Amino acid sequence: MRHLAFWIIASLVFTTVGSLQADEASDASARNREVSALYATGDAQGAYALGEEVLAENRTILGPNHPEVARSLYQLAVMNQRLGRYSEAERQHLEALKVREATLKADDLAIANSAMALGAMYRNRGQYTQAEPYLKRGLTVREAALGPHHRDIAHSLIELARMYRAQDRFGEAEPLARRALGMLEEILGADNPRVSEVLNELALIFHNQNRYDEALPYYLRALAIRERVLRAGDILIARSLSNLAVLYHNKADFNEAERYYRRALEAKRTALGVRHPDVAVSLRNLGLMFVSKGELETAEKLLREAIAILEAVIGSDTGAVAGTLFHLAELYIQQKRLDEAETLLTRAIRIWERVLNPKHPAVARAKSALALLYLQQKRLAEAEALQRQSLEILDHAMGPQHPDLATALGNLAQIYHAQGKSTQTESLYRRALAIREHSVGADHRLVAEDLEALAAVLLGKGQEVEALALRKRADKIRRRPTP
Repeated sequence: MRHLAFWIIASLVFTTVGSLQADEASDASARNREVSALYATGDAQGAYALGEEVLAENRTILGPNHPEVARSLYQLAVMNQRLGRYSEAERQHLEALKVREATLKADDLAIANSAMALGAMYRNRGQYTQAEPYLKRGLTVREAALGPHHRDIAHSLIELARMYRAQDRFGEAEPLARRALGMLEEILGADNPRVSEVLNELALIFHNQNRYDEALPYYLRALAIRERVLRAGDILIARSLSNLAVLYHNKADFNEAERYYRRALEAKRTALGVRHPDVAVSLRNLGLMFVSKGELETAEKLLREAIAILEAVIGSDTGAVAGTLFHLAELYIQQKRLDEAETLLTRAIRIWERVLNPKHPAVARAKSALALLYLQQKRLAEAEALQRQSLEILDHAMGPQHPDLATALGNLAQIYHAQGKSTQTESLYRRALAIREHSVGADHRLVAEDLEALAAVLLGKGQEVEALALRKRADKIRRRPTP
């Protein structure tokens, strides 16, 4: 009887402890939902403060290794990521993933969510080597948990396609986007807003390859879906209009570009108000179109208005501000306002190094622009040092055959030419030409520019036969339609 009584008492104790643990986990889950609900109202600061409070509570009650603790960390990481606080977001995402790996099954969707979030964050920061394995792992876990045909699988495919597009790995991006499109059309129907997102991604894949005629029908179909199924003032409609404006801008069809830019701007002002970051993006894009048209005073006014909105709404040291400062600096360089341009480029570099990372391609491009500015000022040693840094970043981030690397090599060649280093200049131009031919094709107008630059160097060295042959080839390229 004593054994039976002990078993009954022990059973009651363990049942009570298990019940308490279940109640505590349920309370923790409810508190985490409170954080999500508050964040959904738009109160980011309040949600973050509550999230920190809930994390501390959950750690105290549940211990450091519990799925609800991981969920608290994950929510804080997502908020930090959206606020541009990437270092803190990275730490929290990694800690959340570690806890989930220790407490959940390998195919739990929470692990996939953590992996996808980390991968997307690294991709957005230009850290593609770190991003790829996390994005692939998120896809693999979701396929194991959900099967090969699910809307979340399509989301994973698009996230991976976006990373490949950012690296100009279009041959890998396109089949992933097409697979996601077919999946979502079958699951959700052809007129679903999520289908429009995939159509937009496919359009961007073609757009970024200068395949404008192939991109256009995808942009138009995405816009048509959004106009049919979303309310008139929805921001996604404005973004579709912006995409079409950029495409026409790239085609140098400035009338159509301006029409779509202004439609997008008015749509965003109606949906979001006149002082919103998305409104600033439209002002910036419209300003860049006027730069292309040579109307620099109008462009400067629009770019300054965009900067003022961004600084007032999201702060002075943000990636969006840095990007617009960069474009304004390029305008000043055209106007020979070099001291003002140097100030803006230096500030853009400092911001991007902090909010992205010092090895991001955006940092490389800004350093390259500043190097060319120094070249104009005859500050050749500073120009060379900056351009070498730009080359190193691009080679690591984008790979040895990327067209941006060819541009950077050409820039360094210009600096060497100014220093009288003819052998090094020729070598760099030849390397740039080889990369360009590989990346954009032998008959592209940029190849013609590289051929002419190399020909000029060879003429200076007395190698007239090869120089004239290169010029003839460049002329032939310019006489035919180019991509």
